[in-house]
Amino acid sequence: MTVTPGETVAMDRALALARGGWPGVFPNPMVGAVVLNGEGAVIGEACHECCGAPHAEVMAMDRAGKVPAGATLVVTLEPCVHQGRTPPCVDRIVSSGIRRVVAAMADPDPRVSGRGFDYLRDRGIEVVAGVREKEALELNRVWIHCLKRRRSFLHLKMAVSLDGRAAAPDGGGRWITGPESRKRVREMREQSHAVMVGSGTALMDDPSLAHDGPGSRPVRIVVAGSPLPARLKLYSDGERTVTAVPAGSRWNPPGETVVFSGLADLLARTLSMGLGLVLCEGGPRLATALINEALVDRISVFTAPKLLGGGGVPVFHDLRTVGMDSALSLEDMVFERLGVDTLVEGRLVYRPD
Repeated sequence: MTVTPGETVAMDRALALARGGWPGVFPNPMVGAVVLNGEGAVIGEACHECCGAPHAEVMAMDRAGKVPAGATLVVTLEPCVHQGRTPPCVDRIVSSGIRRVVAAMADPDPRVSGRGFDYLRDRGIEVVAGVREKEALELNRVWIHCLKRRRSFLHLKMAVSLDGRAAAPDGGGRWITGPESRKRVREMREQSHAVMVGSGTALMDDPSLAHDGPGSRPVRIVVAGSPLPARLKLYSDGERTVTAVPAGSRWNPPGETVVFSGLADLLARTLSMGLGLVLCEGGPRLATALINEALVDRISVFTAPKLLGGGGVPVFHDLRTVGMDSALSLEDMVFERLGVDTLVEGRLVYRPD
């Protein structure tokens, strides 16, 4: 089946609307919806704003008022057919005047997975799927990852000198990069459910990791197998901090704790806490361990035009590479200039076992 130019434009609008629900919509997906009348004009639009709120399709139909017969619903994800916090969207669609649904992608959730489309078709509604599917998959990559892998999506951020050093010879890593890069990192935190560091970073830099502007306030996670002083900002500034303690550790951190048996287990536990996207700002030791366990799903490397020399701290420890054939690489890369710094971001491609 073909789509009209107006439906394609409406899908682009629905994708843009969907982004407005992040990060509060998790553990639900980001969804946008647009209702078109029989002439192709927009009469209602919405996104899924937060978990537990009405779904985008229902809100778009509500805003359209009395939906005229022959209307089209353009939506970024297959409408749900199961009862969750809200009723199934397919029932509302069927009872409205909508006679055509244009969707970007099928819902990979096994509770839906094509059943929503079948339900609509069986009741005489025309369904077209796959419009802007690539963009829709990218939009919800974190949600899809969590659904399939059963662990949080891990985004690793590193700040390095031009010669690959994460810190100066005295161990200090603040500030390698400039204000523009630091502003971008604050934006990354705002879009994340949690920010993670290791004990080395907590002790050396004493970061607060707090987001001091409007918007979401990510949970701070510090991975520590040995005691940390209560005077650290992570423990003393009143914001929420979770200390991740390896099983067998003999210290009792202040406040909230989670005990884990390995880094993969830790990311499974963070997902169970409702933390879908974890931004790791840890140092070389934690970063290397995450990469060696193939747990880094995306990496951002901010490079400053500074040279720290051989005495500086290398950005990674042993990544188990032998030759160029065993080197790790990036795909789907983004390059950006931030002041005098450069940002390279992409998906880490691991060596086959």
